[in-house]
Amino acid sequence: MTTLILNVDRDNDYGDKASLPGPVIGYSDCYEAASKLISIDPEDSDANALFGALKIFEDLKKQGEDVDVALITGDNEVGSKSDEILASQIDEVLKYRKFDDVILATDGAEDDYIMPLILSRIKIRYVKHIIVRHNQNIESVYYYIVKALKDKKIANKFQIPFGLVFLTYGVVSLSFIIFSLLTPAGVGSIGGPSAVALTFVSLILGAYFIERAFDVSDRTMKLVKSFRQYAEETRVSFISYIIAFSLVFAGIAASYVIASASTVSGTKIFLNQILVFISYFTWWSYGAIVAREGGIGVETLLNGKSGISKNIYVLLFTLSVGFIVYGMINYIRYILKYIPFSSAVMNIALLILGIIVAVISSVAHKYYSEKQNLGQASNLQKNLFDGKE
Repeated sequence: MTTLILNVDRDNDYGDKASLPGPVIGYSDCYEAASKLISIDPEDSDANALFGALKIFEDLKKQGEDVDVALITGDNEVGSKSDEILASQIDEVLKYRKFDDVILATDGAEDDYIMPLILSRIKIRYVKHIIVRHNQNIESVYYYIVKALKDKKIANKFQIPFGLVFLTYGVVSLSFIIFSLLTPAGVGSIGGPSAVALTFVSLILGAYFIERAFDVSDRTMKLVKSFRQYAEETRVSFISYIIAFSLVFAGIAASYVIASASTVSGTKIFLNQILVFISYFTWWSYGAIVAREGGIGVETLLNGKSGISKNIYVLLFTLSVGFIVYGMINYIRYILKYIPFSSAVMNIALLILGIIVAVISSVAHKYYSEKQNLGQASNLQKNLFDGKE
């Protein structure tokens, strides 16, 4: 029975610091690798882990067992990329010699995530964590926290609700501060520096959690790259984006003017002004979407490509959202007695119309997509059939 003692460097410290590519197979080569890394970085736990694997090798060798030791390295971009490299190196090690099982020697909780890669190839005899005593709890807790923040399931359950709570509190508190500064009481009514500090801390925490949950920075970078690509490839869609952004900024200004002049029985109410702003800005936002989708649709037609139906679906669906948002906002204004019942009837009608348009557009889009997929499948079958002939 031959046992492989396997050490894992998932973040590739051996490659980045010591310029040692994996896999490293054999006692002598592994000992040289560990010595080289620990001489470069004495605090690196990966060197201790490999020395631990070598100690297991020596102990089992004394007991008369047939053992060998190997080191595999991943990539500093820990995740799917590093795990693909590790999987390839595991296969390479297993081709080197026939092993019956594996003893996994790691430096912490992070390397346990490659256990499914190993178990899919060979049986694991046991796992030995080689961790510096004073660093064990710190490393494990830190890693689990970082891993949890990157996990989308955990993000959806915790980060988004916490982010929305902090962000909502911060926005409402900031709005109150701004409103208080415009009143005769002025600075004295905002609650002092502690209230202002708490407001900005809440805004920062809320923005951070939301950014982590929705990858706002990555999406922003993709948007910037798409702008650059559109500017280089075609003028139509790029101009449509410029028009869309212009409509958004114009909508903010126009909605603000209308909202600031809005009154209820001659009295300006801040909440009513916010609702009026949202209701009017809804249609400016829809105009921006029309400009964007229209530009993309024109480009699609000019290039002779298919897919114009997707643009039509987006326009219809966003129109239904506009009806729903506008109707709901103004219905809330009616509930708060900011507008009369006659206006509420029209807004309820718009709300119902929005729901109907949304359902019809969704059904039509689903039907068209299924029909298109069936057409593509039949063409594929025909091509395969013709190929056999």
